[in-house]
Amino acid sequence: MISKVLSSIYSWIVIVVLVIVVITANSFYVVSTLNDLSALEARLFTTNRVINAINRLHVAVLRVESGQRGYMLTDDEKYLTDYSESLSVIGELMSEVEVSSFSSDIDDQSVRIEELLDLTKAKVNEVIRVVELIKEGNEQQAIESLNSDKGIALYRRFETVFNDIHNSERDMQGTHLANLMSLRRDSVNTLIISSATTLLLIITVFLLLKINSREHERYQADLESVNEDLESRIVERTQELSVYSDELARSNRELEDFAFVASHDLQEPLRKIRAFGNRLESGYNDVIDERGKDYLARMLNAAERMSMLISDLLAFSRVSTRGREFEEVNLDRVIKSVLGDLEIAIEEKSAQINVCEMPTIRGDKSQLEQLFLNLISNALKFQSESVVPIVNITVTDATEEDLKDILMHEENEWIKIAISDNGIGFEQSFAEKIFAPFQRLHGRSEYKGTGIGLAVCRRIVERHNGHITAKSTPGEGATFLMIMPKDSDPFSNNNNGDTHNDA
Repeated sequence: MISKVLSSIYSWIVIVVLVIVVITANSFYVVSTLNDLSALEARLFTTNRVINAINRLHVAVLRVESGQRGYMLTDDEKYLTDYSESLSVIGELMSEVEVSSFSSDIDDQSVRIEELLDLTKAKVNEVIRVVELIKEGNEQQAIESLNSDKGIALYRRFETVFNDIHNSERDMQGTHLANLMSLRRDSVNTLIISSATTLLLIITVFLLLKINSREHERYQADLESVNEDLESRIVERTQELSVYSDELARSNRELEDFAFVASHDLQEPLRKIRAFGNRLESGYNDVIDERGKDYLARMLNAAERMSMLISDLLAFSRVSTRGREFEEVNLDRVIKSVLGDLEIAIEEKSAQINVCEMPTIRGDKSQLEQLFLNLISNALKFQSESVVPIVNITVTDATEEDLKDILMHEENEWIKIAISDNGIGFEQSFAEKIFAPFQRLHGRSEYKGTGIGLAVCRRIVERHNGHITAKSTPGEGATFLMIMPKDSDPFSNNNNGDTHNDA
């Protein structure tokens, strides 16, 4: 009786109708889901477009200002290359930002972007004006303009508007992503129900049609083919990542070799410039007029600055290329040695250095001495004349919050070293820029130096698999925090040597 019902035309009609209904319902759901996904992807694309556009504009403004400062510091027109290139594309970037604002999902975002573009024009015009003053020989007027609050105020307003736009777009991006995840969850639930219904129908059809083992074997073969294809793609992707990793390592080596060769080979012609300049100054002083003497003095001063810059660049490149093998290093002895080297400077300023008991870690002793020497000497240097320097050096165990941005931190025991002072401090917005090579927050007439010391510090800490940050408030001193492992291997193993300049 049951077999007759299942074999009747009516049962087949019912089964076909059910299959059509399920397939149609699933099809409509899939189409609706795809439309929703497309709409969310379009919104995410719009948000990413706005974020990428303002980020590129921000970078271009920073590059223009960096080129201006490099040109002012070195009087070398090669720094104007990056400056000119950035100026050539900044108009295009501004147009891209303006176009992207029209498709933003955020109310009043176009008003903020319009304000950002106005501030960009004002900031770039201010930088161009300073550069043109230098080219025309009005260096004093250019320095006075640079030291005024106008440029800083423009950048702060620019950064504030930039952050408002960036944060609002990020929030909108988060909203879109949350909607996307919600849609996915709903899709999965509906898909499970649809799959279960479809599966029941398929099982019924399979029972009615008495599917034989050949169908099973065919599906099994298809599955094996898909698995083989996936395995092949995984192998190919792994090989690509290996090639990219090797290429990155080779590129880093070439950059380090270039920095070493460039700084080493530049010393010899610079020595000749200084030697012949000194001969002119000593042997022909009576026959040179006052203007010539002034030019000669400027030349020798520039040569001296260039020699310092090259030496610092060489030291910076050798942090990783000439680092020694790691060994057990007693930080108490390291700091005592550094304080001995700074004894005269400490006595002249009547400075007070407070050091807690320091641990023993694995590291490069000479580089750790250089690290503490740079940080302590900076704490002594950047002080008001009427203030007695007080420097506190403490160490504690690193917390989970300190280690949240460090990969695989579970493999080592970590410490946090803090070096704080009561100096002049700096704006917290510059906390990242001060670690870039040749970045200075003050003029050479106020505080001597090339701006490479903190870049060397960061590189040393990173070679020790650590992380360094800075916190400060103007007029209230600064604190440098170093998160470092107590027992680890160097970040990169290169040829043995040292970080001292022998060029």
